[in-house]
Amino acid sequence: MINLDKNEQHYIELAQRINLDEIDYDIIMAAQTRHTYRVLTVAGAIVIVALVFFIAEFIPGIKSVGTGMICTLFFIALVLIFHALRYQKEMETRVTYEILQKIQAIEGQSGFLWRLNNIINAYCQERFGALPNGVQQLQTSSQAGGIEVSEIKLYKQILQESLRWYEQNRPEEESG
Repeated sequence: MINLDKNEQHYIELAQRINLDEIDYDIIMAAQTRHTYRVLTVAGAIVIVALVFFIAEFIPGIKSVGTGMICTLFFIALVLIFHALRYQKEMETRVTYEILQKIQAIEGQSGFLWRLNNIINAYCQERFGALPNGVQQLQTSSQAGGIEVSEIKLYKQILQESLRWYEQNRPEEESG
């Protein structure tokens, strides 16, 4: 069991109100990538049509659309593919920036995750037997005032799991 002072208890209550889905990179990216998949599907369909026309060029007796039209279809498909890839990269950058902004809002000036240090340390001690280097670096980043891009997924995961662990292991007088 872990005993918390009123200030730490206050931070736990605040942490429990955070919507962690707003900082879940995978969920947000899945919602944003629909456009990319649609454009790639259209490009794939155009490539298939262009290939059919290309093969038809070689079969005698079949009137074809001409080499210019086939090249145009391949070019359109190529443009769509590059558009989709550029859009996807742009979305990844935007989503990462938005998540970092939300984490910065959660962290504030005082380092929110650092304020939950006792809970996180107790959780890691029970689960891993020690404080993993990644979690230690995350706590240091929180204390220093900025979570890095490489720590986004770990931030959400450690916050979610340590809060879940706290709910299961909180002292009897608090839970009753």
